[in-house]
Amino acid sequence: MTSARTIARNTSVRAFAEVLSKVASLAFYVVMARRLGPEGFGDFTFALSLALLLTVFAGFGIDQVITRSVARDPATARRLLTDALTVKVGFGLVGVAGAMLVVLAGGFDADLRAAVALLSVAAVVELVTKNFAATFQGLDDMVPVAVSLLVQRFFTAAVGIALLLSGAGVVEVSVVYLAGAVLALAYIVVRLARRGISPERTPSAARARALVRGSFALGVTVIFSVALFRIDATLLSLIEGTAAVGIYGVAYRLFESTLFLSFVFVSALLPTLSRLTPDTSPTVGQVYELGSKVMAAALLPLGTGFVLFAEPLVHVIYSTEYDAAVDTVRLLGAAAVLYGVTYLASYVLISQGRQIVLPWATAAVLAVNVALNLVLIPRYSYDGAAAATSLSEALLAGTLVVAVRRIVGPVSVRRIVTGPLAGCAAMVAVALVAGTGALVVVPAGLAYVAVLLAVERRLYPEDVKRALDTVRRRSALAGSG
Repeated sequence: MTSARTIARNTSVRAFAEVLSKVASLAFYVVMARRLGPEGFGDFTFALSLALLLTVFAGFGIDQVITRSVARDPATARRLLTDALTVKVGFGLVGVAGAMLVVLAGGFDADLRAAVALLSVAAVVELVTKNFAATFQGLDDMVPVAVSLLVQRFFTAAVGIALLLSGAGVVEVSVVYLAGAVLALAYIVVRLARRGISPERTPSAARARALVRGSFALGVTVIFSVALFRIDATLLSLIEGTAAVGIYGVAYRLFESTLFLSFVFVSALLPTLSRLTPDTSPTVGQVYELGSKVMAAALLPLGTGFVLFAEPLVHVIYSTEYDAAVDTVRLLGAAAVLYGVTYLASYVLISQGRQIVLPWATAAVLAVNVALNLVLIPRYSYDGAAAATSLSEALLAGTLVVAVRRIVGPVSVRRIVTGPLAGCAAMVAVALVAGTGALVVVPAGLAYVAVLLAVERRLYPEDVKRALDTVRRRSALAGSG
């Protein structure tokens, strides 16, 4: 099987699962927002943000090391799983204790303390699940990863929505969230064991320490990255209260619902990137340029849609009770686009063993982000937090793109963005003529696709041919399977 077909298969499988899981998760959060109101939804958003913020260091960038190592030598899988479990469980328990100390010291009520405890444990379980998912990723098999994700999200959504409709609160919802994480872990452990891969029975503290040292740069980057994503909600809660977090959480959930596009494509691309260099055929630079074009084509219309159609999105999905989140959604539109740029650039650096730049860049941007939040939140509340997020993402994306280009050489920005930008201009034209109501979303999207294809066929027909060939190979593979 060629790399292109493998990437196409894994991308399509993971994308299908992500779309379904995002629908389930969005339904879960929409019902929660409607049933609990801004304050209750803000409590859950704050508890989850705090749990992720204080347990993230347990992951320590190990997943990327597992994927890269297994892609190069599958025989390392069992040893790496054991070492990773030793690290994540040990540090994870420290993170859970830290989260509890924060809420106890902060004098939060009993329900919020319970939610933080449950969600912190769930966060550690999810970190452990990623060990097994990273192993499958290194083996170029994303099907079990996709199914595991569906198990978690559909269980959480189905049971959580049923309980919310029957009057459940934040604590009950947090229990369901934890149960879904445990089910997903159980499934993927069994699937990997059927492949003949399970953790070695004898852990080694020395090997675990060596793994942490080897993944140090990635680990620090992951810590700073999650802090970059979660510190805004924490600061917003401390400065403005949980009701403001509820409004911000509504907009942020819409932003987060777009991130799977970056995850699925780059995850499928990472094993191939790990085998390429500037001297291979194709070069890592050529694959990076094509990958950037795919990301631009997928994400630029989403960011444009956030700006044009924020009001109907918020009203239809969450109700007019969250009308204050409309401008917040618009401000997060840029972040929805820029995240994909950052994510792809990060993994190109990881694949080439140049990840040392990541912690320094992310730490610097995190410092800027905190400063922006402290300046903007007191004056603009949740809109200030959204602006800080987009500005920080722009700074990080620009920094990492420069670092990547130093490794892979020049890439054609015009080739990457001309078609997507023309399509977005068509979306704006449709909105100017027909307005920005909910019914205009579909024709605006169709206009984007039509103009994108027309421009690409006129200016870069070889890229269109390459994309169509990949789709045909994917279809042939699906038919033969």
